[in-house]
Amino acid sequence: MTNFFPWARAGLIVLLVVFGGRILYLKAELEEVRAAHEAACQARDQWKAAAAAYEHEAKAQAENARMCIDRESRAVRNAAERAAVMAKVKPRPRDPSEKKEVIDDETRHRAVLRLNRPL
Repeated sequence: MTNFFPWARAGLIVLLVVFGGRILYLKAELEEVRAAHEAACQARDQWKAAAAAYEHEAKAQAENARMCIDRESRAVRNAAERAAVMAKVKPRPRDPSEKKEVIDDETRHRAVLRLNRPL
């Protein structure tokens, strides 16, 4: 029995050295994985910020497009209304009393410009 204890002690020491080395190896590997994870988290945050900026820009562009379509549809509607009004116009010659009392186009145009001037 006395010969068994030194061998047992040596076996335990070898096992402790092997497991200690394994622990150190796993610790180093864990640090590498943590560093890679941190880099991936930073990249994720950068991509998230870029995606949020692009989403904001896309929403702004969509709003601009919607407003443009609204303006265009109003312009088409107004053009159709003008065309309908102009289709019903029947020109006629003015009689002499209208020629004296009705304002000519140049005077009317100057009056409109004066009334529509900026304040």
